[in-house]
Amino acid sequence: MRHRIIIITLLLFSYLPLIANAQEHSTPKRIILTWEGNPATSQSVTWRTDHKTKNPVGQIIPLGPSVREYDQDAITVQAKTEELSQNSKSVFHHTVGFKDLKQNTRYAYRVGTLNTWSEWNMFRTAGSDTGTFSFIYLGDIQNEVHKNASILLRTAFAHASDARFILIAGDMTNHGYDDHLWHNFSKAFGFIPRMRPLVPVPGNHDKAKQDEGENSIRHIAPLYKAHFALPPNGPGLDALNETAYYIDYQCARFVIFNSMSDKNPQQLDWLKRTLKSNKKPWLIVSHHHPLYSTGQDRDNPELRKMLSPLYEKYGVDLVLQGHDHHYGRTHKIVKNQIVSNTDKGPVYVVSVSGPKMYSHNDKFSHLMKVEVGNTQLYQIITLNPEQLHYQSWSLDQRLIDEFKLKQSKKGTTLVEMK
Repeated sequence: MRHRIIIITLLLFSYLPLIANAQEHSTPKRIILTWEGNPATSQSVTWRTDHKTKNPVGQIIPLGPSVREYDQDAITVQAKTEELSQNSKSVFHHTVGFKDLKQNTRYAYRVGTLNTWSEWNMFRTAGSDTGTFSFIYLGDIQNEVHKNASILLRTAFAHASDARFILIAGDMTNHGYDDHLWHNFSKAFGFIPRMRPLVPVPGNHDKAKQDEGENSIRHIAPLYKAHFALPPNGPGLDALNETAYYIDYQCARFVIFNSMSDKNPQQLDWLKRTLKSNKKPWLIVSHHHPLYSTGQDRDNPELRKMLSPLYEKYGVDLVLQGHDHHYGRTHKIVKNQIVSNTDKGPVYVVSVSGPKMYSHNDKFSHLMKVEVGNTQLYQIITLNPEQLHYQSWSLDQRLIDEFKLKQSKKGTTLVEMK
């Protein structure tokens, strides 16, 4: 009898690592909040598992005083699954969309299966157009994301923990097709994307591996699209699906333009319609490649010729860009010239958040109000229907740049604060 007990015990312990390993492969990883629909009434969540899971779902409940209530009362929503091949094995990306939510309400949620759950997290839906909100704008992260960008990402969140979302102006990683780099991207952000939605802008380093050379068609890597669930309100082309889109959040319209496909006529027509149809007080555009370059030996004259007249015609207030790894912020610009602070005209910004830096390009210095090199930066932008308040902060939390845009019957007025 004694020998039998010993054998059973040994067998039990031999199975424990297998059970733990199976659970680990089914555990939700890389959980990211994004939007496919109205931020006031919906919320999308993506996550990753190493193995195929049976019946992936999300659960949601209005945030209450005790987590013990959640398991029993939460609503369960079915998820969609996409299988991708990575390093000769399959991985599985899941998406769940929570709908019919109440505006300006905090919700608790978790994702997984009925046997293996993530922890409970929370998000907040958008409020009314009259309310004030903040968001964080980041330039390129791209290189050494976990090693040398984590501190910037976490400093920004600690500084603006009430920010509603984080906009990233392209180049999430150095190679969008490299799954290990997406693993580092997730580690660098930690829990933050589980609590605050990301608004990604496609960059040239987010492209697929087979796209080589400046004249190639730059398709965005499948891994990029798998990590985010984004609005299907773009130009209607499969190649541009979820890489060109817009989000209306309270008092502002945010338009994301895919500057890797800038010559696509359907995207340009879509951009015109999207800018023209805006009814929000603020119109903000973001794309990766700058119209007024700050990085040495860089210029995008065709993009500038194509887009700047549209921005001037349709009343774009602010253009958020990346790519050049050197900070620059213009005055108000119309027809490539500085105009009065009370005239109509966009303000253009280029910023960088990761450790990779470029030398200064002085070609457009005459248009710039502020230029800063060799500095990792994050921006906090606060809006209500009357005012947009912009601040750029360095990693060591020095205020680098600050201005306000104020609404009036004649248009917007730029007020310099620094």
